[in-house]
Amino acid sequence: MKLLNTSFERKSYEVELKHSILFECVLGIAMITYPKLHDQLEKPKMEWDHIRYNLSESLTAELQYCQEHNTWKMLLQLLHEENFSSLKDLHGFIDNLPDQHLKYLILPYLDQTQDENRLKASNGDAESENEMILACKEHAFFPQMIHFICRCDLKELRNHFKDITIGWYGEFIQKQELEMSSILKRDQKEKEHWLKNQSPQEIVLHAAGVDYKPEPGITKVLLIPHHIYRPWTIQANLEETKVFYYPVSNNSLNETADPYEPPAQLVQRFKAIGDEKRLRIVKLLSEKERTLKELTALLGMGKTTVHHHLSLLRSAGIVKVTGAYYSVTEQAFRGIETQIENYLERS
Repeated sequence: MKLLNTSFERKSYEVELKHSILFECVLGIAMITYPKLHDQLEKPKMEWDHIRYNLSESLTAELQYCQEHNTWKMLLQLLHEENFSSLKDLHGFIDNLPDQHLKYLILPYLDQTQDENRLKASNGDAESENEMILACKEHAFFPQMIHFICRCDLKELRNHFKDITIGWYGEFIQKQELEMSSILKRDQKEKEHWLKNQSPQEIVLHAAGVDYKPEPGITKVLLIPHHIYRPWTIQANLEETKVFYYPVSNNSLNETADPYEPPAQLVQRFKAIGDEKRLRIVKLLSEKERTLKELTALLGMGKTTVHHHLSLLRSAGIVKVTGAYYSVTEQAFRGIETQIENYLERS
């Protein structure tokens, strides 16, 4: 049988940049309520443990509620509805939402085929709720989250959204808000410069460490920088949009340019490969693309340890991930010699 393909295959996508201290706030809530990841972040686990231990009793209770029901994910989805300039704007938006519309907005977006079920489930349709749960049954927490949203006390949930964001903002974000905002702003400017001479796919790979190829139904990639979750990239789906909350670059961390300060990307690459185990990983991936499971078996190391090394290599732009497979990026070591020469000649 012969097939005449008349379908449209998307060749590219648009890249949009956005930054906000409110995203940093909610991602911080997501991070602090995911303790299993604390030993894989830039800030030592001991510091995060100390921070959470010293939070107020009321905020600790809200964080526990968040940890049980993944309300950080709901807050992230709400933040995408408008360009909120402050928590007050966000809270006013939440207060004015009708119950059904609030449920619709905080139910996870799965894909276009499930959006009608999402709408019906927000109206109390149990069958649509079950269909959504079946559609995402392999996800780590979406099924439980859908069940919770469809049955929770919305007045209690609205109060929780306000209390947890006010609490975390006041007890953690506010102390370093100016510094954080400056870092996020510098990073967006850096990425705006990239837009002038890099393709959308190159920008996503360079910023997020993900080799994201165009796919049906996705017309836009939204890049949102964060500092608190470094070195991790968090992915999410919105209608016709793929979102990457990506770690700010090392270049964005420093405001002033010192001629004796080596390029952050260059230092990061040398640090990434300045380890025997990570060099072994690069060698294995230079031979062929491999899964985390394959690398774990070949290296005789724990899955968490290998994943940590891969995260560092991804942050340095040396390794990329496509689906479940890791490989060495095409430009992994391209330009290192030129970077060194430019640094030594800098005045």
